[in-house]
Amino acid sequence: MLSGMTSTELQEWSLFYRDHYFNDHLLDAHFANLSHLVISLMCKNDMTPASFSLLHPDKKDIEPSDDQLMLLAEGITGGIRYGAGSR
Repeated sequence: MLSGMTSTELQEWSLFYRDHYFNDHLLDAHFANLSHLVISLMCKNDMTPASFSLLHPDKKDIEPSDDQLMLLAEGITGGIRYGAGSR
């Protein structure tokens, strides 16, 4: 990685690293991978290392229903209503 960097990029990287340490994220990644390895050896489970991460828990995307989307669209200025709410 360093062989592809210029001296200016290396200097900018060192300045950035002084303010933004990666210790917490690195430790979390190591322990998540270790936990995943132990569980996968013992249980043969379909889990990923992200399942064990403490800093980045899984965020479930909830898709809104069609009715919710239509209610949101009714509030848009100049929008045209379709379906049961239309005139």
